[in-house]
Amino acid sequence: MLRNIFLVSLLVYAVCAAHWEIREVDSAEDQNEDMCADDMMKEQKVLCSACKTIIKMVKEKIPSNATPEDIKTKLNNICEKMKLLKRKCMDLVQKHLHGLIDELMTDDGPKAICTKIHVCK
Repeated sequence: MLRNIFLVSLLVYAVCAAHWEIREVDSAEDQNEDMCADDMMKEQKVLCSACKTIIKMVKEKIPSNATPEDIKTKLNNICEKMKLLKRKCMDLVQKHLHGLIDELMTDDGPKAICTKIHVCK
C-alpha cells in the first residue's frame, strides 16, 4: 500500500514538473515575441521619421518642374549627406524609388508621401 502511494505521488510530481516546465517555455516565448514586436515598432518609427526627413529635404531642393532623373539624383545626394541614417536612407530609396519619384512630383507633404508608400502608418 505504501508503495502504491509512493508511486502515485511520484507520478503526480512528474506531471506537475512537466506542466511547470511547459509554462516556463511558453512564458519565455511570449517574452521573446513581445521583444520582437517592440523592436519592430521602434524600427518602423525610425524608418517613418527618416522617410519624412528625406522627403522634406528633397522637396526643398527640387524645382516644381523636376524630372524623374532630377528627383533620383536629389534622393541619392540627400542619402550621401546623412551620417547616421545613410544606410537606412539608401535602402529606403532603393526599395521605394519609383513610388518616391511619383509622389515627389505631387504637392503632397512628407507624411502623406511616406504613408502612401507604406513606410509610415
